[in-house]
Amino acid sequence: MRKWITIFCLSACYAVMGQNGKELYFQPGFASGANASKVFEEIDYIPLETTKKSIFGRIRQLLVSDKYFIIWDADTNFIYFFDKKGKFIKKYRPPNCIIKSIQLDKAKNAIFISGSNKNYNFSPAEIEKMMEDPTNKSFARFTWSAYYDLGDIHKEKIQRLKGFSLSLVDPTIFNGNQWAYSYIFANRKFNDQTEYELKVYDGEKNINRYFPYNKRNDTYYFKPEQISFFPTKDPGALLFTRPYSYGIYKLTNDSTSLLYTLILPLENSLSKSFFANPFRSKNDFDLYREQNGSFVWKIYGVYQLQQYLFFSLDYNRSPRDRNFLFDESTNRFYATGKITADSTNAFLPVLSTSIQYSDGNYLYTSASSSTMFQNRDYNQAKNPQYKPAVKQYFEKGTRTDNPVIIQLKPKNKIG
Repeated sequence: MRKWITIFCLSACYAVMGQNGKELYFQPGFASGANASKVFEEIDYIPLETTKKSIFGRIRQLLVSDKYFIIWDADTNFIYFFDKKGKFIKKYRPPNCIIKSIQLDKAKNAIFISGSNKNYNFSPAEIEKMMEDPTNKSFARFTWSAYYDLGDIHKEKIQRLKGFSLSLVDPTIFNGNQWAYSYIFANRKFNDQTEYELKVYDGEKNINRYFPYNKRNDTYYFKPEQISFFPTKDPGALLFTRPYSYGIYKLTNDSTSLLYTLILPLENSLSKSFFANPFRSKNDFDLYREQNGSFVWKIYGVYQLQQYLFFSLDYNRSPRDRNFLFDESTNRFYATGKITADSTNAFLPVLSTSIQYSDGNYLYTSASSSTMFQNRDYNQAKNPQYKPAVKQYFEKGTRTDNPVIIQLKPKNKIG
């Protein structure tokens, strides 16, 4: 019996080249674990300073520039700046704006802030109308978007993008002054039938569009969806994933390409019947999803670093069990939730959640102070050796302090 299981595990996690990019046969439940020291060359913990001005709820979005950790907290609607040692520098809240996203534009040495004008309240019907035509400049007054210069963050040098109605659909910076965006929605009342999941704009001009769908009859899009974009080291390229698809794609200046396709077990895979299901409404779709929690609905949290591909699966599992690592050099999968702490990282958390950012050299995630102190207390008998910054954090901090940034550098070879 044990031999059969071993053979099955090996056959469930391997890769072959095919017309659909590199096909990765993947059984999530059989992904491996490992000690932290086998996977990461460096693991550093950077506590974020906690003061009355700097305290926030949780990291909704993390950016890492040359000088700063930049954090958007949706609860307070503030952007927080900390230096690379975790010292609080300042915070910023855009006037009359409810933030929807922040992005790092390295070429401009600025962050792009996109949001909605908080002076307006919209009905679902109004939102739907605007999303149908996000380049309509008459809708621009409902948005707020700007670049925040990082040259001297104390000056709060803001460059507003007036008339930028595309901000409605939370576009992604791409290839200099271009924008990639996605808003996927179907409704039987639409007159036109063909729409595209992905569009690329240069200024106000649509220069490329990809992945046509039927905006009247593809009923699984009665609930609006979007393609998810992920930055790469190349400013002229983005990785992206599509809803209800198990592919990982690359967008370049004039094309898209499919890099990987996950071949999942039947119990996790959407069948052809899903795409033919005559959903009557968004609520009908939500009920179907609730009744089929084992299906993977999307791939998200995609980052490439060296020969490693990090990704997460959107399905009914605990957050810890949704995150994975594929080592292309060995064609082996790891569950990052099974990467266990050891003496090299003082038995502190490693990857209990997904990757939150990559600057091309390091990966970044975070842990709450509650989790950090819990790990400290649980492992006291192992006599962990803390680095000075962490030791001081435990001596002076509390469980309600700001989160701790975890900086990770994978080894050249796992093992």
